[in-house]
Amino acid sequence: MTPHAAVRVLLALLATGAMAAEPPSTARKLATVGPAITETVVALGAGAQVVGVDDSSAPLAPGARKLGYQRVLSAEGLLSLGASLLLASKEAGPPTVLEQLRQSGMEVVIFANEPTVEATRHQLQEVARRIGREEQGRALSQALDEELARVASRLAPLDGGKRPKVLAIHARGAGALMVSGQHTAVDTLLRLSGGVNAIQGFEGHKALTAEAVVEAAPDILLVPVSTVKTVGGVEGLARLPALAMRKNWRVVTLEDGHFMALGPGMGQAVTRLADAFHPVQPGAR
Repeated sequence: MTPHAAVRVLLALLATGAMAAEPPSTARKLATVGPAITETVVALGAGAQVVGVDDSSAPLAPGARKLGYQRVLSAEGLLSLGASLLLASKEAGPPTVLEQLRQSGMEVVIFANEPTVEATRHQLQEVARRIGREEQGRALSQALDEELARVASRLAPLDGGKRPKVLAIHARGAGALMVSGQHTAVDTLLRLSGGVNAIQGFEGHKALTAEAVVEAAPDILLVPVSTVKTVGGVEGLARLPALAMRKNWRVVTLEDGHFMALGPGMGQAVTRLADAFHPVQPGAR
């Protein structure tokens, strides 16, 4: 996020009370599943209401109890928190546990987690409505739109030949590397930030192969911070069999959550990627 945008968001949130350190005495206790959902609740100023999160959300709400992997939640663990509302992405499960929570009186709201700007904006506003922070939601939504508009304006003079081909990979489990195709959060970020997904022809994620890397011929390798650490840094990436045959690419890193879903930090991620893909020369701004 640019300094000017950060100041505008901070002022808007201060004006609406979203930066309050403590929730009102009548505030609901919340459980959140999915990093984009948790990020949204925290950005709306309701982080103190969050009492439980899935493992992928834990860094965003360090004071909340960890509930485990989002697809294998425990009804007993969730009910023991005393939360009255569960906000979760569509990956949350299993379905029998979600139904048990509903039968026990907990309100369960599932979000589709679609990787589009429109869906992200709607999700932000709906989360805000569910927790009674509509005004803060409008402020965040406006800030997101403004930042995306600034990046789009800056990139408007580009033509297709000036957009780098980017291979987006991430680790799944021990030693398994996945590549992101179309209809993913990363694919949306690449398009908005002036890059081109080097992998075409499929949706979602699949295992990375050396043949796919050679065929894609990427200029840039986009990798989550945790994956770079897992493989032993940039040098470790270069030694991986699937990547060893491709030379002369550079590595750009991004926070892990942006590979999973789009949240209120999408504008900041797009700005960072645009800066990495299309560096502005000194004095150009």
